[in-house]
Amino acid sequence: MGKNIDDLVRMKDLETLYDLMESSDDWIMQMDAAEGLAKLGEREGVSFLQNATFSDSREVRDYAQEILADPATKRKVEEMEAEEKRKFAEKVRGARGRVQKGRKVFIYKSLFLPLGEILGDSPEGEPVDIPGLDEAGLDGWEVVNFIPKRGTLLVSNADEHFTGAYFILRKEITPDDIAELDQL
Repeated sequence: MGKNIDDLVRMKDLETLYDLMESSDDWIMQMDAAEGLAKLGEREGVSFLQNATFSDSREVRDYAQEILADPATKRKVEEMEAEEKRKFAEKVRGARGRVQKGRKVFIYKSLFLPLGEILGDSPEGEPVDIPGLDEAGLDGWEVVNFIPKRGTLLVSNADEHFTGAYFILRKEITPDDIAELDQL
């Protein structure tokens, strides 16, 4: 990490570190700013570094892995994860209390279905059973949104086409299924 970044970390200048991480033209500066944010306990810095390990550039991947492998960074990431788990467990306890008082509590998940499973084999415009969504619905899950997934055709230079969809599902937790909160 460069001296300038060290100075920003010492001053706890989050605004400048975020700005450098998000918009610097120098990828090393971006990575160093992300490292500085991680040292200050900012989750976005860690996420930036973790995402960089999937970069197309080998240099970027190696540099991100090196930063994340540093014992001080590892320790900070572990501390942040422990704190996030603690806060989440606290939220679950609060949700349990709300359910017991008759208030609404929801949990969410996503379900990916390939296009063939969504459209089935029936002629265009005919209703199609979607077993994956039926199963989720029978378990109490409700579809609240979906996000189409696109892919490219390998046969030609045609535009992208839909390959499936991610369905965002919601389930209301009732006193009868309060144990599901423990599985989160």
